[in-house]
Amino acid sequence: MESRINHGQPGGLGAWLQEGCRQGFDLPEAEHLCRRIFYQFDGIPMALRAQLSRATLAALFAELARLGWIRAVGFEQIAYDPEHWRNLLTPDYRRVGPVYDQALGEAAFERLRPRFVKV
Repeated sequence: MESRINHGQPGGLGAWLQEGCRQGFDLPEAEHLCRRIFYQFDGIPMALRAQLSRATLAALFAELARLGWIRAVGFEQIAYDPEHWRNLLTPDYRRVGPVYDQALGEAAFERLRPRFVKV
């Protein structure tokens, strides 16, 4: 029994994420996933795209951490804080290079996609 699954709003982004990957993510993977969803929302159902604002994603990922879907052993206070997630999604214009690691973001996002059985 998975007691940590809490779908919140039926049909919401949190429910979609939890259904896509029931085992959840470790904090570093979740950070890459959060950035990937924020900066590149292809693959996200159209009905959920209105929930992709910085503030909404920050609150959602903090809540997913509190529920245990994001495993943050030793870093719980950071992961539970929406400000951590907002800062993660706030561009640092002094930074040189890509905003996030696309390969790691895609790897995390791939875990959400349903697997089809090949015949």
